[in-house]
Amino acid sequence: MVALFKDRSPATVIWLFILSFVVHSHFVVGFPVVANDQPDGLLSVFLNRYIAQLSPVLVIFLYHAIVIIEALRINYLFSDNRMYSKPNFLAAMVYVLLTGIFREWSNLTPALIENVLVIWLFAKTVRLYNNPNPKTLLFNIGLLIGASIILYHPSALLILVAFFALTVVRPFVITEWVVLLMGVIFPYYFLAAYLYLTDRIGSIVRYIPRWGLNVPHTVISPAFFVTIGLILVILMLGMVYSQQESRRLLIQVRKNWVVLTVMLLVMLPIPFINKGVGIDSLLLWIVPASPYMAKAFLGPRKNTLPNLMFWSLLVLALVKNWQVVH
Repeated sequence: MVALFKDRSPATVIWLFILSFVVHSHFVVGFPVVANDQPDGLLSVFLNRYIAQLSPVLVIFLYHAIVIIEALRINYLFSDNRMYSKPNFLAAMVYVLLTGIFREWSNLTPALIENVLVIWLFAKTVRLYNNPNPKTLLFNIGLLIGASIILYHPSALLILVAFFALTVVRPFVITEWVVLLMGVIFPYYFLAAYLYLTDRIGSIVRYIPRWGLNVPHTVISPAFFVTIGLILVILMLGMVYSQQESRRLLIQVRKNWVVLTVMLLVMLPIPFINKGVGIDSLLLWIVPASPYMAKAFLGPRKNTLPNLMFWSLLVLALVKNWQVVH
């Protein structure tokens, strides 16, 4: 089955759609839940006010559309920047599989929509290397991060990702760091001005992330530990194959993988340091995780191990989404 996604053929996109419908086949008996009652940004307000009122069929269509678009965007981003030895659809395949690995990830949440901006952010950071006009690009990166935080508060850790990326990709220039910081602050400046003019400046605290130790509510069971174990095994295997291949990569491509590694590590604690968020917030983490896990499917010469990992992820997603086990 994995062989179908190892070629970058237009027909593979059809298989990606089929995979998404299979992974989320439980929508036949129950549609995805729309959103979030937690005050974690404007996306929650938008989803609860407008999308939650739509018919179940439209919600299902919207969910699949977002997942497929994000999966394809990740895939084309990595293929176009030559971060794999050959073009393929494995990163998109892994992304679709991961969206079904937890029941909370099969809902239409702010985190799922926010991934559009997370992918966009990485697409901008890969352009920093040898960019002739870095200040404009850095300001836009900061602007994107500031807007992302207002839309979904747990994405605030993207600030650390951006500054680490700047450290890795470019030599230290204080003015570039200041420009990036100004870009992050800019959306809040306009938000504060709007709230002041409408005599609601006190409500600005609603748009600031709430930090603190948090234990997301989820069912802790043997299936939970099997899921975490499988993800970690595939991720570690992908990192091993990535390390083996790194010597043959261009310097720019190696730096891009370092930035992705930073994003992977920085975004992992999101559900544990943001008050009130659930395990659905960890959906942001699958953006950097998917390309690494795709390496585990691309590395082996024979398809035996990749097929075993594929069917393990697929069966686990189906069993959990159909609530055969919790």
